[in-house]
Amino acid sequence: MHDLLGGELWQLTVNGLVRGAFYAALGAGLALVIGVTARFHFAYTLTYTVAPYAAFWVMDGLGAPFWPSALAGLAAAVAVSVLLEAGVYEPVARRAADRAMLAVLVTSIGVSTAGIALLQLRFGTSSLPFYGPDVVQHRFGPVRISDFELEQTATCLVLVAGLAAFLAFTPIGRSVKAVRSNPGLAAVLGIGVRRVNLVCFAVAGLISGACALWYGLLYTVQPSMGDSTVVYGFVVAFLAGTRSSPLRALPVGVGLGLLEQWASNWLPLQWTQTAVFIVLTAYLAFLAVKGRLPRPRLARPAPLRKA
Repeated sequence: MHDLLGGELWQLTVNGLVRGAFYAALGAGLALVIGVTARFHFAYTLTYTVAPYAAFWVMDGLGAPFWPSALAGLAAAVAVSVLLEAGVYEPVARRAADRAMLAVLVTSIGVSTAGIALLQLRFGTSSLPFYGPDVVQHRFGPVRISDFELEQTATCLVLVAGLAAFLAFTPIGRSVKAVRSNPGLAAVLGIGVRRVNLVCFAVAGLISGACALWYGLLYTVQPSMGDSTVVYGFVVAFLAGTRSSPLRALPVGVGLGLLEQWASNWLPLQWTQTAVFIVLTAYLAFLAVKGRLPRPRLARPAPLRKA
């Protein structure tokens, strides 16, 4: 009990903060796509997985150093994300008309499954030896943390803050916000909706690729690496709001990370994800009930009588 309230709790808290920043970045990128383009981008899993595999291919097959290989992995994730929108989602949505969201969802599941299968055919189903710079462990009292975890956390925070600044202070960012608010009116005002959609997918691909590269360095690279991880991105996107500031993803992601880590003290490992989805279900149920509750009406002040 003393360990639980002491060193172990501090370690779990730090782990939760690291994982929370990771979930926040994934959720911010996914929320951008869903909120602006209305595409339920399930193939986010594919763009996430492609980055470390492309980096591994450049590093192992071409003999390139790690950091140029990592840049190649990021470029591959961005390219796949943009190609999905331009070559798959947009034509499907145009043909499906009013059923576009469902059609894109089904298509994205199929594309993601097929893409992961191709990676398995090319690289196999086992884990890859994904090596980068030497990892250094640091100890702060009862807490252990690696420089990879510190750098991953800093990267995720910079990605979320950079996305918020991009939307707030750049012309294309303001165009993204206009399309997110009202695509029809934005098109009438001369904003290229298609170009904005491609920018959103490029940004989401960059974020997912960066997160996946750090995940591969910290843990392992395998075809199923995005299956459970990206699901947390969806949870963060829906809890933080797909039409709100990316900065809202930070407290939501950190909260989920802490919940996951703290729950592992009292629940079996397979139940920690269940705890996260219970929170999501409860939130969605609250929104459903909240919309049906009658709103209190403020009493109007009585008119003043003339003396």
